[in-house]
Amino acid sequence: MPTPKIQLVTLDYPPERGGVARYLGNLVKESNGAISVTVPEGHDASGPGIVSTAQMSRKSWPHWWPLVRLSRNTEHRTSIILVSHVFPVGTASWISKLFGGPDYALIFHGLDIRLAQGAWKRWLLRRICRKATHLFTNSEFTKKELLKLVPKSEVTVITPGVEQRKMKSKEDARRLLALEPQQKIVLSIARLVSRKGVDVSIKALSRIQTKSDVLYVVLGDGPERQRLEQLAAESKTQIRWILDADDETKWLWLSAADVFLLPVREEREDVEGFGIVYLEAALAGVPSIAGKSGGAGEAVIHEQTGLLVNPKSIDDVEQGIIRLLDDAELRLKLGQQAKERAQKDFRWSDRWLKMSRVLSISYAEDALPADDIAVVVPCYNHAEVLPRTLEALARQTLVPAEVVVVDDGSSDDAASVVKNFDTRLQIRFIRFETNRGAPAARNEGARLTTSPFLIFLDADAVLVPDALAAFRTALKNDGHAAFAYSNFYWGAKRFRAQQFDGAALKIRNFIHTSSLLRRSAFPGFDESLKKFQDWDLWLTIAERGSTGVWIDRELYRIEPRKQGISRWLPRVAYLIPWNFFGFQPKEVGRYREAETIVKTKHKI
Repeated sequence: MPTPKIQLVTLDYPPERGGVARYLGNLVKESNGAISVTVPEGHDASGPGIVSTAQMSRKSWPHWWPLVRLSRNTEHRTSIILVSHVFPVGTASWISKLFGGPDYALIFHGLDIRLAQGAWKRWLLRRICRKATHLFTNSEFTKKELLKLVPKSEVTVITPGVEQRKMKSKEDARRLLALEPQQKIVLSIARLVSRKGVDVSIKALSRIQTKSDVLYVVLGDGPERQRLEQLAAESKTQIRWILDADDETKWLWLSAADVFLLPVREEREDVEGFGIVYLEAALAGVPSIAGKSGGAGEAVIHEQTGLLVNPKSIDDVEQGIIRLLDDAELRLKLGQQAKERAQKDFRWSDRWLKMSRVLSISYAEDALPADDIAVVVPCYNHAEVLPRTLEALARQTLVPAEVVVVDDGSSDDAASVVKNFDTRLQIRFIRFETNRGAPAARNEGARLTTSPFLIFLDADAVLVPDALAAFRTALKNDGHAAFAYSNFYWGAKRFRAQQFDGAALKIRNFIHTSSLLRRSAFPGFDESLKKFQDWDLWLTIAERGSTGVWIDRELYRIEPRKQGISRWLPRVAYLIPWNFFGFQPKEVGRYREAETIVKTKHKI
């Protein structure tokens, strides 16, 4: 794991809940060790990454002075300080910097800007920002708010992502929650504070419930709870309150809901900077009703992924709920569009790559000489995702000696993508005039390289920073192994391999193409095969008496695409006796045909 280059100093971090904590925790997870975290004494240090505690306050004024000493200590001076609370952490970092302390960068979430009330706070905020190396905001709205106070500043927007995960079907979620299949459910998830608009939601639902059977569910707790419970009683609104839901319960309710409702509003000292919870609803395929306030309009696109309403108008909120509940076609359309947007545009891995590029975080200091690894990247209409694959290669702790991108007759412009990396990687690009298939592209790439180790990296695969180092170490430690392989993610789904076993390999393939091979053991891919080229490769190597070594880690992620090299259907799809039903999906037919070819070739 690389040496941390960023020291996050924060007052708000998991396992605490809330948008800021989740934002920071997910960035740290994606950094794969580049960010270490310091939280206050007494804080639970079990959150993601390397977390330590330190004194951040004292009884005498200024109470935050220990933060100045903290940022100047030896460990932190080797890193850039990442500040998520401009008051007081940013103040301490600014003072430390004035006296020779480390550089710092600031993340603004919305509330911290609203706290800059009064001439003194605004003056201080400007000074803190001008000494910072970089300014980040969680939305375009927050950026505009910041620029009002600190004009002409360079500000980078890094919106939240959403944790990609496999969701339960609505039917399964409702069964687990003991709900009726046809029950109409409106869901709110929020810390119960005034600006979340739960009071307006209660009043709107009280009108709707007099006309139809709608279950309103509120997950969350907070200082407004008693007032909201009293309001619900007075308005005779039926609410199921869930005050302390765990993560699994939250996702079950999101899967079960028909509409997600959170008409957030701006208040003098607080505003919704973005709203991660809208993305979570989107991932579940649930359209949202959000308030036209703060950054909510970036999380929810009006008439595309949900509806934006006047958060102060009970009528507006009521009409929005009725419209989505009564129009099933619209509800499903907006929910599906929201889900596709969340899956495509809101990955935490993209957020970390953007931040690391802005901060110029690389692992060059930790990189080992890699004059023995060649990477071959076959691509076919992958120009959209290829930058992620190459960016991850450029940031390896073990930079490859050779990278060859083989364009298999694409209609897009992969060449321009490769050109953007020619100063960071020893990279070359070749193109087939016609589509010849991934095996031919891989073989050609292997022929054009000379390094003793080879990895065939699909153009939709993103390596973790120390993946090549882990692969090579495993091979060097096992002189008998011909290749090293690992676990991986396909989107949000985790695929775990197993210890190498030739007999088990004949039953099913548990080794992905993106594995590191000794060139001397590479027999070439069978270009006549349309599927299972990797399975055929491993079986051929095993038949020659060689083995593989398994690394029990997830060393890369495959980005799912409708068209691409990497495809996957649930295993159950291939176990169903389709002949009984009189038809068979094309993908299943191609799978079984290819499986038969490979089994015949290897006499299985």
